[in-house]
Amino acid sequence: MLEFINDVLVQTILITFFVLAMIMVIEYINVFSQGAANRFMRQHQGMQIIIATVLGLIPGCIGTYTAVSLFTHDVVGFGALIANLIATTGDEAFFMLTLMPQKALIIGAILAVLAITCGYIATFVTKKHKNSCGQENHFEIHHTHDTHTPNLRPSLQGLKHPSTKRIILIVSILAFGVMAATGILHSNHNHGDGVHHEEIVNHEEVVNLETHQEHESEHHHDHHHGTAPVTITFIILAGLSLFVAATVPDHFLEEHIVNHVIKKHFAKIFLWTFAALAAIFVLNKYMDVESFVNGNTLYILIAALAIGLIPESGPHLIFITLYLGGNIPLGILLANCIVQDGHGAIPLFAESKKYFFIAKGIKVILGAGIGLAMM
Repeated sequence: MLEFINDVLVQTILITFFVLAMIMVIEYINVFSQGAANRFMRQHQGMQIIIATVLGLIPGCIGTYTAVSLFTHDVVGFGALIANLIATTGDEAFFMLTLMPQKALIIGAILAVLAITCGYIATFVTKKHKNSCGQENHFEIHHTHDTHTPNLRPSLQGLKHPSTKRIILIVSILAFGVMAATGILHSNHNHGDGVHHEEIVNHEEVVNLETHQEHESEHHHDHHHGTAPVTITFIILAGLSLFVAATVPDHFLEEHIVNHVIKKHFAKIFLWTFAALAAIFVLNKYMDVESFVNGNTLYILIAALAIGLIPESGPHLIFITLYLGGNIPLGILLANCIVQDGHGAIPLFAESKKYFFIAKGIKVILGAGIGLAMM
């Protein structure tokens, strides 16, 4: 039970808090710079694909919502759209930055190269085809629902008579920062370590033992050098989110942080994280996950591609968890990242099912090719 609490429950709480803090900071930046992406894209037509790729790399749905909106309003072409959808991993980007920041940057770089390349190819192929998406039936993005843009100029006026919600938020962030600074976060951050040790001890074949030992050595080497950056990242994020919580006006706190970030994201992030970690914990206890995956790699790849089709954040977390446990190769995780786009493409499905399925088809072919090549 103690092992389950450490490996699953504690990690779920910490990951959920980290992800919510990242979403809160990005929500602040997004509202603060509202309309900037649209204006910049209109002024720099030749850089649309690169800009769309950068928007896709932004964790969460904001960058994809923006690119889809620009496409449906005929500001950008299909090449920019496909580049954005390949680059994005939706809310899963938050999880990867939380659990494996160095590998997340590598995956992001690979996705960026693929996105830009495919984007320019798509632009060349479709340059004679007019965007037939219904521009008039535009949709409303969740972060632009306000009748006015809030004044986000930093102010400590809210601290003079803070609301209960602001106090709870600030205290929670401070607790998170203290845990980060004292090392509580990364002391429990290796929920996969015990699995590797157990597998090595119980393995009988010398060749496989040596392979496991090499993997274990690399794992501990990466963790040793990765602990400090992870702790620093936690502390910086805690500081940024504390700044947001302390200085934003009550309107932003209520509408964007409480109603959007917490009410819409908290339960989903917590439950999906808990489900994924609990599933892997149970599987590792009662079956040899690594042997099963190694014997069914092609089927796992097909599953990664199929689940990638789901326009929702959450189900894809299982592949991140499997990769962290050393149970699947990078190629399978990357294939899933290529195909999935969180829930950022749902507005595209609402606007044009044709372009939605064309984009998904291209990404499935690309993901399958990359996954097979890396296997």
